[in-house]
Amino acid sequence: MFVILPVLNEIANVGILLDRIEAALGDLPFTVGIVDDGSTDGTVEYLRERMRRPQSHIHLICRKKTCRASQRGSALRILMLWGLENTNHRIFVEMDGDLSHRPEELADGIDLVASGRCDVAIASKYMPGSVVTNRPFGRLMVSKVCSYAVRVLISSRIRDYSNGFRFYSRTAARVAADRTYRYGSPIYLSEILALWLRQGLRIQEFRSTYIGRNEGISKLRMTDLAKAAVAVFEISSRYHLLGFKEIEEGVAAASSERSAN
Repeated sequence: MFVILPVLNEIANVGILLDRIEAALGDLPFTVGIVDDGSTDGTVEYLRERMRRPQSHIHLICRKKTCRASQRGSALRILMLWGLENTNHRIFVEMDGDLSHRPEELADGIDLVASGRCDVAIASKYMPGSVVTNRPFGRLMVSKVCSYAVRVLISSRIRDYSNGFRFYSRTAARVAADRTYRYGSPIYLSEILALWLRQGLRIQEFRSTYIGRNEGISKLRMTDLAKAAVAVFEISSRYHLLGFKEIEEGVAAASSERSAN
């Protein structure tokens, strides 16, 4: 199992999260890949100290955030490429570093992929029986409206395009690694799902509990929403018409080398 965690200033959460991941995975072989985007609250120092423990499962990549907007997508891709090049794990797991996703649900997603029932499993916020807690009504409505719009433009087969708690096979990871991508922001989550759909991979959602961070609607910038809307139209055009371009061999090798450093 290769668990992918992007973090930024998560000193209050990351230790608890890692403890819960280790408890949930038990004796399964796993590696936790972490990209830190320039934490200043002691997160990196804590992780480096934890890596000194016997049989540490952590691989840490540190980088500096160079723009105001979230670069979650590029962090996910860097770790996915590192996992492909440096491990033999057959299942990849992406989740948030702030305890919004429950490690106790890891077994559900892992079982769906490991059993061969799907290539990609999503812990969906919008499946019947799913629960969303600690999320203000305004932010919840914005999320639902945006999700509905993406479903209309890309495919209604998926309810939750933006959920970062997802599980996928090594084959799915390779499909993503071999294609170009355009977005380093969280819209990358929708971009990769559109790619997997276009390539005919089997995607299944399961019910989940999402624990919000009490983020208010005021934190949403109109410019970010406008950019996301344009991006979804562009992704939709590739899904329905243009396709997703493969990375040239030399470029792919260079990208893999950069991600490992």
